[in-house]
Amino acid sequence: MWCNWSVKYEWVKRCGTYDTYLDQMKRREREKEFAERERIYQRITEKVLGIVEKRLEGFDPEELTQGNVMEWLKNSFDIERVIFGKTDSGEKDNFAGQLEINFVNDFEGL
Repeated sequence: MWCNWSVKYEWVKRCGTYDTYLDQMKRREREKEFAERERIYQRITEKVLGIVEKRLEGFDPEELTQGNVMEWLKNSFDIERVIFGKTDSGEKDNFAGQLEINFVNDFEGL
């Protein structure tokens, strides 16, 4: 009798349709959460970059070392890649090779 009802009322098809519907709802919810998290990360990053910019303006060039600047740049790039999903997607960076930064005369000899 159960088998007859299953065929008559298309239980397998209906269950599959309902499962698809639930998956779509979960995916939409995850996408909303991800988008909100991304907005939060962007706001935080903008604030942090503003703070860093103010600190850099107030720095005496004598206090900055090439190592500090390189570390800050690397961290900034890493944060941006994470925010925009470039680290986990398997995408290769367009940049290949050694990064070279030329500093003004104030940094010579450091």
